[in-house]
Amino acid sequence: ADIEIGGTDQKFNLAVGRDLQRHFGQQPQFGLLMPILIGTDGTQKMSKSLGNYVALSEDPLTMYSKLEKVQDNLLNSYFELLTNLPLDQLPENPREKQKLLGLEITSQFHGKEAALEAQKASLILVQGDAKTAEAVPEFSLAEIQFPAKLFYILGASSLCKSSSEARREIQGGAVKLDGDRISEVDLTFNSIEELTGKVLQVGKKKFIRLVQ
Repeated sequence: ADIEIGGTDQKFNLAVGRDLQRHFGQQPQFGLLMPILIGTDGTQKMSKSLGNYVALSEDPLTMYSKLEKVQDNLLNSYFELLTNLPLDQLPENPREKQKLLGLEITSQFHGKEAALEAQKASLILVQGDAKTAEAVPEFSLAEIQFPAKLFYILGASSLCKSSSEARREIQGGAVKLDGDRISEVDLTFNSIEELTGKVLQVGKKKFIRLVQ
């Protein structure tokens, strides 16, 4: 290669590539090093395996909800690496910065209208009025066999990675149904009608609307 692009954590590997090229009589490549984007956990680099990432294919509400909660000390880095907005023209208030970040990046992948709907839905969900939020992604219950336990539905809908994780989230008070916190681990629903139209939430960033 003439040019190899990598994160700053790949500096050694890029340098070794230059040494190997010299060994084989080739012109050494240029190394273009890019800053590391810290993940939503605020400590480690963004990585799917670490679960601290924002996926490009995520629905607008999930994307916006993650980005509007980026830690204050990381906001300028996110704006610099992920947007074209001038850093000297950003709002001074950290909360306004968070909302602008969520809106700007969600607009890049889903359009301005969808981003604004996601922002509106996020505010509604934070205020606890889950029923009126319109931008919540849907999950069909058609393949679920009733009676069904809530922790199984959480796993099947991918809000949780597994039923065991879903049970832990319920025990920890992180699960809400239409804004009401669920504390009964073995809560069972007898029919699809009991859940149709309701919003299921895990933590502050993951939501789905249950449909038939």
